[in-house]
Amino acid sequence: MDEADLVIYGRYVVTLDSCNRVISRGAVVVRNGVIVDVGREEDIRGKYDAKEVVERRDHIVVPGLIDCHTHTQQYLLRSAISDEMLQLPPIWTKVLVPFERAMGKDLARLSSRASIVNMLKNGITYFVEAGAPYPEILAEEVLASGIKGVVTYATYDIVEEKVAESEDVFNRFEKFYREYSGRGPNLRVWASLRQVMMVSEKLMSEVIEFSRRHGLGITLHLGEYQGEVDYVLAKHGLRPLEYLIKCGINKINPVIIAHGVYFSPREISILRDYGLGLCWCPSVDSWLMGIHWIGLADVKGLKLGIGSDGGAWNRLDLLHEMKVAKALAKAVSTSITYFKAHLDSNTLINMVTGAAGSLVNEKIGRIEKGYSADIAILSIRDVRNMPIHNPVDTIVNYLEGDSVTDVIINGKLVVKDRKVLTIDEERVAKELLNREEEIREMVAELIKKLRTRTGSS
Repeated sequence: MDEADLVIYGRYVVTLDSCNRVISRGAVVVRNGVIVDVGREEDIRGKYDAKEVVERRDHIVVPGLIDCHTHTQQYLLRSAISDEMLQLPPIWTKVLVPFERAMGKDLARLSSRASIVNMLKNGITYFVEAGAPYPEILAEEVLASGIKGVVTYATYDIVEEKVAESEDVFNRFEKFYREYSGRGPNLRVWASLRQVMMVSEKLMSEVIEFSRRHGLGITLHLGEYQGEVDYVLAKHGLRPLEYLIKCGINKINPVIIAHGVYFSPREISILRDYGLGLCWCPSVDSWLMGIHWIGLADVKGLKLGIGSDGGAWNRLDLLHEMKVAKALAKAVSTSITYFKAHLDSNTLINMVTGAAGSLVNEKIGRIEKGYSADIAILSIRDVRNMPIHNPVDTIVNYLEGDSVTDVIINGKLVVKDRKVLTIDEERVAKELLNREEEIREMVAELIKKLRTRTGSS
């Protein structure tokens, strides 16, 4: 018999491989963190001598989920943002950035750790941080937890009337890259640009050139609201994505653009032509920005993913976000074209697994020989989810984060029987409770200053 580190048996294995196989009574074989065999249980059993066997008879085995846009250090804002505050133009410079600036290192660590616990329990094996004020702390938590994380520094030098020294901002980004790049197999360091209105031309040029020279990926917010489009058109005579192409963003690979709600047909073509990634955050984009064009577009040839936008807004549950995405897309498509089949379940499950890893340029997002063994296991042993006619439709339409029982990353169990093995969840919960009053006072002070500035009652 051949040796293996791990063999997983499931009722269904949804591979998302090149043949898009769904294997009933399937098995996945792992060696040295990589998938070495996938097939029917009857063909796998007895073929391998495995150090560990995971038997999940009433479960669906799927590729690990990829959150392509999150803010791990905004988690402590949960339930603090009221419907009234959503109207602030824009809320990120009025609430989110000031909160990040006011937060100390201890709270940043708590926020990062709580975010990672949530992600792991929801089957997320890989995430892309949009820009952390304390990236070093997040990087340490990623290394300790086993989750795969793209960590970026919150890179910007303009916030409303305040302008920072671009050289100081760039130097901190470069220092972070040099200290943490290559630290561990599960940590990636990329660049980020917070938003075109918050980044000077000098800083943007330096970050793009540094990323090109060192082969870094880059992520940024773009197409978030009408004021941004007007600003870039007035200043540069171009739409936001057209301007970034002029700045050389197309020389970077991978690129993940978050939101992109206000993109013109030309900008959508640019995404396809240059192979740029787009991350849709269905719930938050709908709350803050508007209906997304994905609901009407021909998505063939586009690199699309789904993100949470961070724990300030939701439970970091991408299985839930798929349902929101499907409802929104079909509402738009049905209302305008009376076409009800748009953004089907197969497209959505590929989005939530990073377009077979192409969104981040890695061999993840598939259960296929040669791909990283990043896997989530979902329980279907619940009357609310039965019967199972189509496992993919079951995942997209019915299962949510609380269905996740086990998570494997690089071939190692990091969640087993719904328990996170790499982080003391009870300790995190206790600290959140103990510091709740402190966090609430911090947010209250922020809101008080905000109301003073805006003159609201």
